[in-house]
Amino acid sequence: MVRFPFIRFAVITFLAALVLFPIPSFADQPPRVFAFYYAWFDEQTWTPDHVADMPAEQYVSRDPNAIARQIDQAQGAGIDSFVVSWLGPGNPTDERFKMMLDLAGGKGFSATIDFEANQYGSRQALIDALTYVRDNLEPHGAFARVNGKPILFFWRQQVRSVEEWAEIRNAVDPNRDQIWIAEGVNVAYQRVFDGHHLYSIAWSPDVNYTLNDWSKRVRRAGADKLWVATVMPGYDDTRTTRADKFARQREDGNFYRSTWNAAMQSHPDLVVITSFNEWVEGSMIEPSATYGNLYLDLTREYAAQFKAQPPLSTDEKILAAATNTPRPTRAPTASPTARAQNAPTQTATVKPTLGPSPTPTATPIEFAAYRTTEILRVRALPNTSAEILGKLPRDFVLDVLGRSQDSQWLAIAYPDFGSLGWVSAEFVTPRSGLEQFPVEGAPEPPPTPAVAPQDSDALPSWY
Repeated sequence: MVRFPFIRFAVITFLAALVLFPIPSFADQPPRVFAFYYAWFDEQTWTPDHVADMPAEQYVSRDPNAIARQIDQAQGAGIDSFVVSWLGPGNPTDERFKMMLDLAGGKGFSATIDFEANQYGSRQALIDALTYVRDNLEPHGAFARVNGKPILFFWRQQVRSVEEWAEIRNAVDPNRDQIWIAEGVNVAYQRVFDGHHLYSIAWSPDVNYTLNDWSKRVRRAGADKLWVATVMPGYDDTRTTRADKFARQREDGNFYRSTWNAAMQSHPDLVVITSFNEWVEGSMIEPSATYGNLYLDLTREYAAQFKAQPPLSTDEKILAAATNTPRPTRAPTASPTARAQNAPTQTATVKPTLGPSPTPTATPIEFAAYRTTEILRVRALPNTSAEILGKLPRDFVLDVLGRSQDSQWLAIAYPDFGSLGWVSAEFVTPRSGLEQFPVEGAPEPPPTPAVAPQDSDALPSWY
C-alpha cells in the first residue's frame, strides 16, 4: 500500500514530462551535415579523360585504408555521415558499404545509402531491395539515424508514381519507422516521403533564390517535412559523353561559400554536400591536386557555423521561409593553404536557361502521373528547331514544372531533375489538366512549316 503514492507520483511526473518536454518531431533533431559518397572508383578512373582534377592521393574504392582515411577527413571537416550511392544487394557497392559501416562504427561516424530507384525494373524488385536494406543494413550501429530513426536518401524516385511509392512504403515500412528523403523538383512525393533535397544546384543562376524557394515548397508540403539544403563546390562533367554536359566554375571556393550561405539562410533541418568524392562530375570536396585541403577547410568552418545556429521551432521555420526572414550569419574567410592560394581559377561556363523559373508559384501543384506515350526527345526550348538534350523512354513519369503559353510544350525537370527541358505535350498523357502549370518564360516557338511524321519528336521504338 505504501508504494502506491510513489507510483502515482512517478506516473504524474512522467506525464508532466511529456507535456513539458514533448517527443521531438523529425524537424527537431540537432543540425547534421551529410555528404554524398561514391564507392566505384578503380585503377582506370584516374586519367585526364575521365576526371577534371586528381585526388591528392589516388585510391581504389575497395581499399579499406582509403575508406578509413576518407572517414577521418570528413569527420575532421564537421561532416557527420556519408550518403553512399548503393546499387543493390550483391553489387560491389553493397560490400563496400558494409565495409564502411564497420569502419565508421569504430570512429563515431555514420553512413546511409542513396537508393538508386532507377536500377530496378519492377515494383517487387524495389520492395525486395528496400527490405534487404531494412533487415541487413539498418541494424548496424553505424547506420545513420535522425531522432533514432534510420534515414535513407533516394535518387530518381520519379521513375515511379506517388501512388506506387505509397504501396512500396506500405510494404516495406508500414509503421513509418524510417525517414525517407526524396530528391528532385516534384514536392508531390512528400505525400509518401518525409523530406526533400535537390541533388544538384549547379544549374541555378541564383542559389540563394533557389534554396529559399525550395525551402518554402517543402514547408508547404507539411510542417513535419525535412528540408535538406544542398551545398556544392562546383560541377564539371564535360569529360562524359552526356549530351547536356556543362561546368559550373568553382571561383577558388567562392561558389561553395555562396551555397553554404544560401543554405543556412533557407533554415534547413539538414545540410547535404554534393559531394565528397564525385570526381567524374567534378563536384568533390575531397583533397585534390589543384585545391589541396581548401574545401575541407571551408567545410569545417561552415559546418561549425551551421551547427552553432540557434534552433528554430517548426512554426518559426515555416514563418521564416514564408517571409524570407534572414538568419544572422557571418561570411567566413577561407583559410587557404599555400597550394590553394596559388591554384588556377577554373575556366568554365554555366549552362544557360537551366532550372525552375525564378517566378514563384502561388500555390503548390497537385500531382498527376504525367507519362510519355512514346520514346520522346527532350529539347532545350519549346520548339522542334531547338537543341536536343536527350530522350526519355515510353511510359516515363515526368516532373512537369510548367508549360508554354499555348500548352503545346511542357517544361520538365531534366536530366538531373534539377535542370529544365521541354517535351511535346502531344506525346504526354493525360492531355488534360495542363492549365494548372505556370507558363514558363521561355521564348514562344517561331512559326515552323509542317513536318513529316518521321520528323516528329516521338521516336520509333527501335531508336
